[in-house]
Amino acid sequence: MVSDSDKRVDDLRQQLRSLGYLDAGVDRFVLAAASERRGPVGIAARTSLRVGLLGGALLGPAAAIGLGARLPGLVSGLRDAIVLALYLAVFFAVAVAIASWVVSLAAAVFARTPDDRFASRSKQASRAAAWIFTIAALLYLTLWWRNANAGFGWKAPLWTSFALVVAVAISLLLGHAVRMATLAVLAARTSGAVLPPVTARSWRVAAAGGALAFAGASALLMATASSDAGAAGLQPMTVVNSRAPIRLIALDGFDPATYASLEPSLPNLQAAFRGRRFILQSQDTSDPARAWTTIATGVPPDVHGVRAIETRRVAGLRGAFARDARFGRLIGAASDLVRLTQPSVVSSEQRHAKTIWEVAADAGLRTAVINWWATWPAPADTGVVVSDRGVLRLERGGALDAEIAPAAVYDSLREQWPAIRTKARHAAENAFPDRSDPQTTAILRRSAELDASIAAIAVEINRSFAVQRQRLDLVVVYFPGLDIAQNALLSPSAGAPSTSAMAGRVEALRSYYPFLDGVLAPLIQSQEYHPLMIVTQPGRVQTSTGGLFVAAYTDANANGASASHSPMDVAPTVWAALGLPLSRELGGQPIGITFMPSTYRYVNTYGRPFADTAARTGKPLDQETIDRLRSLGYIK
Repeated sequence: MVSDSDKRVDDLRQQLRSLGYLDAGVDRFVLAAASERRGPVGIAARTSLRVGLLGGALLGPAAAIGLGARLPGLVSGLRDAIVLALYLAVFFAVAVAIASWVVSLAAAVFARTPDDRFASRSKQASRAAAWIFTIAALLYLTLWWRNANAGFGWKAPLWTSFALVVAVAISLLLGHAVRMATLAVLAARTSGAVLPPVTARSWRVAAAGGALAFAGASALLMATASSDAGAAGLQPMTVVNSRAPIRLIALDGFDPATYASLEPSLPNLQAAFRGRRFILQSQDTSDPARAWTTIATGVPPDVHGVRAIETRRVAGLRGAFARDARFGRLIGAASDLVRLTQPSVVSSEQRHAKTIWEVAADAGLRTAVINWWATWPAPADTGVVVSDRGVLRLERGGALDAEIAPAAVYDSLREQWPAIRTKARHAAENAFPDRSDPQTTAILRRSAELDASIAAIAVEINRSFAVQRQRLDLVVVYFPGLDIAQNALLSPSAGAPSTSAMAGRVEALRSYYPFLDGVLAPLIQSQEYHPLMIVTQPGRVQTSTGGLFVAAYTDANANGASASHSPMDVAPTVWAALGLPLSRELGGQPIGITFMPSTYRYVNTYGRPFADTAARTGKPLDQETIDRLRSLGYIK
């Protein structure tokens, strides 16, 4: 026997079909819940769940593309894109379902009236709900396209028109689905008797609304389009009056006052510092990845995108994002709450701007960079790269996971690595013999062994090119040992020692300068007639004293430090000395040096980095890298 409630539901389904609400596929999908034996609240929940599934399927992939564009490095391949799209599809499905449920019930309350105004108020409520969803979805998708297309907008009219047509279609479809869910709730209250039928005119209105939405989205895209000069595209890179080859040595944790007191005992640094010496304005050096990327790119952190050593990796994704980025904080907080993220280390995929060596390699110069921050994974098309994970890979061995490029360089270094490491260990032990404080000795030896290994790698790479009768036009080497020792010996986390113990730590740190001077000898005492540049930073200190930039050249002999310059001036200076044009997007300008050109050439932009990345086939060293950085005091 059929109950009265079952009969009412069957009548409702038949009346909805007679009014034309079950003819379209979307209608049948959304309103299938109306066939269940539920009241208005239950039908609202059922229909909203189906609207949520539709919203997740439509918005998840679009959001994955948009988020990948806003957080470079998060998506590193097709697998990452699929996993991220699934995550976001679930998120949007839940959000759209909840919103649809609230709107449906609110519309039912709004339209509730005992008189004949119910039909007109139902029509108004359902249409309002539909257009709210349509406009919200269209705004999101339009702004997503603006961010994902790197600002070219209507410079690519076909792609932009296609994207906006898809955005309008998705938005209208979601709006229509919400309208159906709202009408289902209203129909459940009245058995559908007073609902207006679907007419051909309603579809003409929808088409007109779609055209209007397309026009509005186009206007929004033009109004918010970036006016950046970089949108004008790349220009040819030509080398004119180059002073190559150039060596750029980076010393972290370097204190100019300590150096001045020890200068007579540092013959190699003293010879280099006889050149033009410039003071660099202080910057936040508490995070070396951020500070040294600013130096390497000539743009501030908000532009180059490297804000912290530690990043977050989403479970199931190979890419990562910086948690302290504006969008990264929000995503990180939400994903941490449900344990979807884990700690990771900043990589080259988070960097938005090209570095000194990448621009030089684009111009056809032979380059090598060793141990600089945010250089992993090493691209295959930017010269020799021994990334910030390169030493760790040489220690662990095994197949490359893009720690060093090209692979032939890794093969050569791996053969030499036992000898390099043994020599570096002996040099550290001889320079810092056992003393009364074993902990201080261990700190100095650890830093010294790392710096000696890095210097030996640079010498070996130079030698291998010389054997082939080739010349490296640019060699960039970063030495972290002094900063590591300084942080371990003098930072507040090292404890509060007695006055005599602190004096002993300071003296131990001072003893590191002569060792570093000897390590740098092969790089400073090169017999080639070319510029040597040294850039220093004070390291992870509470009060930054600024750094130094030194240009040592045989016909530029001027003692004393000149007026201060921004750390962002270093990269333009190197590019100008290499004979390269300067990008108008840079945050700094070349420092005037004797051998620099009198006028500079400019291009609109250097473009984005990483046209091609090296194959990553070996075991990733993610956890090993985190453990190493934690042991060195870089992350907690």
